[in-house]
Amino acid sequence: MNKTLFVIFAASTLALSASVVCADIGVNVKAGTLGAGVELSKGFSDKLSVGLALNAYTYKTTDKTSTVDYDYKFELQSAGLLANYHPFSGIFRLTAGVMMNNNELSLTGKPVSGATYTLNGVTYTASQVGTLTGKVTFNKTAPYLGLGWGNRPNGSFGLTADIGALYQGSPKLTLDATGALSDPALAANVRAERVKAESDLSSFKWYPVVSLGLYYRF
Repeated sequence: MNKTLFVIFAASTLALSASVVCADIGVNVKAGTLGAGVELSKGFSDKLSVGLALNAYTYKTTDKTSTVDYDYKFELQSAGLLANYHPFSGIFRLTAGVMMNNNELSLTGKPVSGATYTLNGVTYTASQVGTLTGKVTFNKTAPYLGLGWGNRPNGSFGLTADIGALYQGSPKLTLDATGALSDPALAANVRAERVKAESDLSSFKWYPVVSLGLYYRF
């Protein structure tokens, strides 16, 4: 977990805790597309609460093909400040806020001996390219909008559910090959391949958020 996320979350939690004396404080433990998470919230009326959320999860896998072995690592790390509005003073709520977004996807491709890569229309042998590495990152600050059920102010214990979307902006891609360090032509083709791939990813600006959890209010 990025240390900055921990520092911000811890400082915010202390600030929130210092402003109240265990009055209508809620703890929500959940899991979903942002990973495993915990949210600490404070109710200010029967319709409004403000929460501090932290989510994290890491997933690793390997995809072996006849030509290239790919190692994937998907890291979910986010911390956010959220406002929950219950228009009917019940469990249904509208949620809006901002997330500090440290989600990223990294991959390493190691070609099988005798296999080839095609980069920007040019074919290279495995020995020419070497190891290919890439990383996809997103905007560090991401607005969030969603709908939810549960975790209402003045409630006690129950289930929560959330459906929403995180605006993460167009993904940013880095792409490198160890063989490009000594081959300027290969380096140029790797850059061109990166630009094309980043353009293909540009439509993935919204990240879907779905979660289920349990809450308890003191």
